[in-house]
Amino acid sequence: MEVLKYIFGGNNFEWWIKIYFILISTAVVFVSINLALGIYDKWEDTPVIIGISSTMTPIDQIPFPAITVCNMNQAKKSKVEHLIPGSLGYAMLQKTCYKDTNYSQYMQNKHTNETFPNFIKDISEKCEDLIVSCTFHQEKIPCSDIFREIFVDEGLCCIFNFLHPYYLYKFRSPYIRDYTSSDRFADIAVDWDPISGYPKRLPSSYYPRPGVGVGTAMGLQIILNGHVDDYFCSSTNGQGFKVLLYNPIDQPRLKESGLPVRIGHQTSFRIIARSTEALPNIRNIHRTKRQCIFSDEQELLFYRYYTRRNCEAECDSLFFLRWCNCIPYYLPLIYPNSSICDVVHFDCLNKAELKIFDINITQCKELCLTSCHDLIFFPDAFTTPFSQKNVKSKSDYLQNLSSDYIRQNLAVVNFYHTDNYFRSSVRTSYTGPTEYMALTGGIMSLMIGFSVIFIAEIMYITILIVSMLLYLMF
Repeated sequence: MEVLKYIFGGNNFEWWIKIYFILISTAVVFVSINLALGIYDKWEDTPVIIGISSTMTPIDQIPFPAITVCNMNQAKKSKVEHLIPGSLGYAMLQKTCYKDTNYSQYMQNKHTNETFPNFIKDISEKCEDLIVSCTFHQEKIPCSDIFREIFVDEGLCCIFNFLHPYYLYKFRSPYIRDYTSSDRFADIAVDWDPISGYPKRLPSSYYPRPGVGVGTAMGLQIILNGHVDDYFCSSTNGQGFKVLLYNPIDQPRLKESGLPVRIGHQTSFRIIARSTEALPNIRNIHRTKRQCIFSDEQELLFYRYYTRRNCEAECDSLFFLRWCNCIPYYLPLIYPNSSICDVVHFDCLNKAELKIFDINITQCKELCLTSCHDLIFFPDAFTTPFSQKNVKSKSDYLQNLSSDYIRQNLAVVNFYHTDNYFRSSVRTSYTGPTEYMALTGGIMSLMIGFSVIFIAEIMYITILIVSMLLYLMF
């Protein structure tokens, strides 16, 4: 306000002094307003920053990764070699083995018991035959107690440490398998999610099982049997297995993300855990600007917990339901009365798979932002071939097998953590209201001496001038 006396000081100052301070005042106000607008634009364009948590998270507070194991062999030779061309089973076999054929002749040939999921279950290798030895946390465990069968995009596979369907899905489906062992010593299923974590009260033995320590001894070791002589068709051009490590509440997608495991080799996956968190102060920022979604902000049709992968899986289900009026067996059954795709839908499925990136599904998946709270596992893999002489292992399963059979059919896989602790990434607001006022107020104060008192003075002078004008007019 001091500068105004030089401008409106009447005849006390020369004209050039008034012009000088008018120019200075105009320039200062212009610059300060532009700087303040720059801060506002930065606040709008970059409302969220990602930093590193100041505290370390121990691995025993998060689940050991969910692990899906698949045999690349899509059908056992002993189960399908009797199928006759032209039969319904033969048509399903062509689809299973990714072979082109004309399915129109089967449009009216529909049998209740010969559904595609049942066919895949019948011709695929069972988990007890695929995974022949399991050791977890230095304890040898029956594989049937910790692995369960699950339908994924690679067929019937085996899954470990997955959240129980009761906690993950909103309703049951005829093709959702039960993940609870019938053994009386089986672990008890508990709930878990990235925000709340485990329940406060836990049983002595439960799953999803947490990490315990580092190194191969404290991880999971499995021995896989590929039964090479029973191969009929592979999901790739070779023999072996696929594995995937992921969040226990996620939808597994083996085709895009599965990692190969070679027969005749020992493969080790060093687990690198990464989690993201979000502070509550970003909730009032629109999701498109913070680029993440809190789990209670968007409800899914089939899953109880929101993740980007679950959301995208539901988009795929909606796409196939729209195109073919059915949902493939490996995708979430988003509506309880939806039909599972069968032979009569195969021609439509093949056409739809070629148009999987149409505008509707693209728009749907664009809305599937990442979770504000998430847990991701990055596997660092390395592999070594078995010895040409004697294959050594602590497992009793290998004791009665020849070295040639082991090298031609088996694979040993290790999964283990390398660190007891890890740091999370934290999303927080870049500039809150307090910080914005401090930055803007600092600029305005520096440039023009702006303050709350300054506003009061302006209001006082404005009221005074208006009052004087009214007095002169009336």
